[in-house]
Amino acid sequence: MSVQEQIRSSLPLQTSLLSTLRETDHSIPDHKQQLLYITDLSSQLSTLTTKLKALDKVREKEKKEHISYRDSVFKRFAYKSTGRREKFEQRAEKEEKDYFDNLRETQLLQDQIKQLSSLLDDAKSTETQLKGLVDQHNAAQRELDQLYDSIFSGQTPKYPDEDVLESQSNDALSSYHSTRQAVEAEQQVKSLLEQASRAMRLSLNHLSSAEGYSTWDMWGGGTMSDMMERNELSSADRQWASVQMLTQQAKHLSGYVRDLPAVKVAMGNIMSDVFFDNIFTDMAFHEKIKQSQYEMNVAADVVERNRQENEIRLNGLGGELRGKEDRLERTRRELQELRSEIFRKVGEQEAGQK
Repeated sequence: MSVQEQIRSSLPLQTSLLSTLRETDHSIPDHKQQLLYITDLSSQLSTLTTKLKALDKVREKEKKEHISYRDSVFKRFAYKSTGRREKFEQRAEKEEKDYFDNLRETQLLQDQIKQLSSLLDDAKSTETQLKGLVDQHNAAQRELDQLYDSIFSGQTPKYPDEDVLESQSNDALSSYHSTRQAVEAEQQVKSLLEQASRAMRLSLNHLSSAEGYSTWDMWGGGTMSDMMERNELSSADRQWASVQMLTQQAKHLSGYVRDLPAVKVAMGNIMSDVFFDNIFTDMAFHEKIKQSQYEMNVAADVVERNRQENEIRLNGLGGELRGKEDRLERTRRELQELRSEIFRKVGEQEAGQK
């Protein structure tokens, strides 16, 4: 088979391989970013799991102390008879606070571990899909390299224009990969911030409900209003923890994500809510809930600002990526046309010598 015939017969394969490369170019930077994301999630999950195990041990100890002290009728009588009732109540309140603080932190950690595990499962599923595209891309690239290596191998002094275009095409591909990876990271940030925004709305809703139950409590709502109030505050706290975790995860992916301000979700207390419940304690706690709402609204503004700024970055990167895609496609097309022209000339020379 003559050179011209070889060129002619290889052109359909060349066109097909270039089409595959163009369709799967995104897979390499996307897959690289996904692997970084999985590593980060796995590291955080390992840290939280270790912390949860340590909390479990402490909680069991504090639970025994809390129940023992709370239920000790003899100690209560002894303190009362010696005029140290206030000391007993302070000790009981501290035991309760230590136990419930640990219980709250454990619950928040369990929520975060569950959420991180879900993110990790999704990330691994996406990575598997991208790996298939990467394999397809690499296989097409190897086949194309083998096709071109029959004519070109590294520097080709006889064809300096081909060397220049090959270098430009490689530079364009590297630049495309860099921007594509940045786009993929910001896409992941977008997903995380959208989840954070939804969790923030839920937290604000729970705080609003808690304020309503607190108002009811001031007007004599009793134990039921206390219970509903505490339940709504606990739910608000858990959603706020989710907002923090998701925002922190987004910050790992993009340094442009802003830190959230401090928010303290008001928490009830059995001693004050039950044993010392009166209009004054109810009013004081109502003010704490309103303060929590104020702080949460400030944080909500930051979450929304992060989301909007992410959208701006994505729009900017999208335009930049399209420009680099065009450049990559242009340099590849020019290189393909030059090589095809070289193929043609070589074939003509071969035919002329016969």
